[in-house]
Amino acid sequence: MLLILIGVCVSNNQDVQTTRTTSDHLSIMSGNSGGTYYYIAAGQAKILSEKLDGINVTTQSTSGSPVENMTLVNQNSANLGIVTIDGFYYAEEGDEERGFQTPLKDLRAIQIGHTAYLYGLSLEGRGVESYWDMVGKKISVPPVGSTTYYMALAVAESYGCTEENSTIIPMSSSEQADALKDGTIDVAFMAGGIPQATVTDLDYSSDVVFLSIDSEKLAEMNEQYPFWNSVEMDAGTYSGQKESMDCLSVNTLLVCNANLDAELVYQISKTLNENTQELAGIHSSGAEWSFDTTEAFLDSDILKFHEGALRYYSELAGGRIE
Repeated sequence: MLLILIGVCVSNNQDVQTTRTTSDHLSIMSGNSGGTYYYIAAGQAKILSEKLDGINVTTQSTSGSPVENMTLVNQNSANLGIVTIDGFYYAEEGDEERGFQTPLKDLRAIQIGHTAYLYGLSLEGRGVESYWDMVGKKISVPPVGSTTYYMALAVAESYGCTEENSTIIPMSSSEQADALKDGTIDVAFMAGGIPQATVTDLDYSSDVVFLSIDSEKLAEMNEQYPFWNSVEMDAGTYSGQKESMDCLSVNTLLVCNANLDAELVYQISKTLNENTQELAGIHSSGAEWSFDTTEAFLDSDILKFHEGALRYYSELAGGRIE
C-alpha cells in the first residue's frame, strides 16, 4: 500500500508532469538527506555544474525508493535518478508487487556505481548464531520499498522466517542500532557500503554477531534474483568480525530519460567517468563510480544504456562496444 501511495503522489505532482526537457537545468533524484545516495548525487551535481558549460545540475532529496526515483525520471526528461539494478528491472517490467502500476519504458542507464551490501547482525546473548536461529525472533529489515528491504525478506524467507512465525519490523539503520542495544529486536538487516557507519558504531560499542548466508542459499537466490550478487566480506573488515561473512549485494546506477539529448548524455557520461577521484573525495563510495565498474554491465540483458552514454563508452573502449 505504501508503494502504491508513493506512485500516486508522484503521478499527481503537476510540476513534474508539465516540465519539458531543458538543456540547461537538470535535477538528480537521490535519497534521504545524509544517506549515501544523497551525497553521491550532490557530488555528481557539483561536478557536472562546474565542468559542463551552461548546465546547472541540482540534487533533489527523495525517499530513495525505486518507485519514486524511477517514476520521476520516466515522467520528466530533465530528471536523472539513482537506483539499484533490480529497481531498474522491476520499473521497466511494471512489477505491481514492487509498486509499479505500469511499465516505465523511458528509462536508460548512464553509469554504474557503488555496491550496496546487506548485513545480517545480532548481538551476543540473543540466541542467534546463524540465520537458522531467526525463526520466532524479532527481526528488523530496511525501510519498505527499498531494494534492501526485498533482499532482507528474501534471506529471511529462505530460512523459513515469515510474518506468521516471526516479528518483522521495517526500521532505519539508526533505529535498528538502538533497538538491538535495547533488546527490542534480535536480528537487524542493515544496508550500506564498506565500512557502514552504523555497523562500525555497533561493532565498537557491542559484541556483534555477523551472520553469514549459507552457500546453497546464496546459489538459490542468485538463480532467482540475477541482479543481486553474492559477496564474501573478509574477516577483520570490522574489529569484532572473526570470520568471513557471505552476504548479498547489489549495484547502483545513474539513470536518465530516453528522450534526453544524446549529446548532453555523452557529455554527462564523459564528465562523470573522468572525475571519479573528485567524487571519491566527496564520498568514499564515489570511487566505484567509474568506467571499470560500468564496463562489466554494458552487455547486461537487464539494463538499457542511453545512446549518448554508449557512444562515450564505445570511444573509451576503442569501438568494442555497440
